[in-house]
Amino acid sequence: MTDKDIVALLNARDEKALEAIDLQFGNQLRGIIRGIVRDEEDASECLNDVYLKVWNAIPPARPDNLKAFLNTVARNTALDRYDAKHRKSDIPRASLVSADDGNAAELAGPERTDEAVEQKLKEERIRALLIGYTRKLPPGDQKICIARFFYNAKLREIARQYDMPVGTVKSALSRIKKGMAELLHKEGIDDD
Repeated sequence: MTDKDIVALLNARDEKALEAIDLQFGNQLRGIIRGIVRDEEDASECLNDVYLKVWNAIPPARPDNLKAFLNTVARNTALDRYDAKHRKSDIPRASLVSADDGNAAELAGPERTDEAVEQKLKEERIRALLIGYTRKLPPGDQKICIARFFYNAKLREIARQYDMPVGTVKSALSRIKKGMAELLHKEGIDDD
C-alpha cells in the first residue's frame, strides 16, 4: 500500500489505515520511540499515542511525506513522554498544603508559571536555531546530524547506513556539535 493510499484511508476515517501504518512503519516508529523513552511499557503506550495523534491529525493535515510526518510525531510524542516522566514537579513543596489553608494560593505564586513559560520559549528558540543550522550543513553532515539527533541512531548504525567508518561519523558529529555550541553562544544562549 502506498503512502497516498494510507492518507486516503485516513481521510476516509478507515481504521485499516492504522493497520497499514503499523505494518509498514511500525518497526521504525518503535525504534525511534524506544531510543528515547528506553522503557518497553512506555514505548508501547507512546506508540498508541502516536497512532491516535496521526488519526486526529489527518485530516486536516495533508503530509507530502508520510514517513517523515510519522517519524516526527513519534519523536515528539516520545520526547514529551520522556520529559513528563523525568521532569521535576513544577509545584513547589510549600504549595502542597491543605486547600483549607488560606495561604495555599500565596505560597504557589505566579513565578513558577513564569519560569516554565520562559523555559519553554528558550527551548523553542534553541530548537529553531538548531534546525536552521542543520539546514545549512553540507548534505553529508546534514544526514549524519539528522540520523543522530533526530532519529537517535547510534554511531555504528549511522556508519553502516552511510557506508563510512565510525571515526568519520564521530569527527562529523564533533564538528557539528562545536558549530552548534558556537551558534548558541553567539546568540547569547549558554548552558544553565
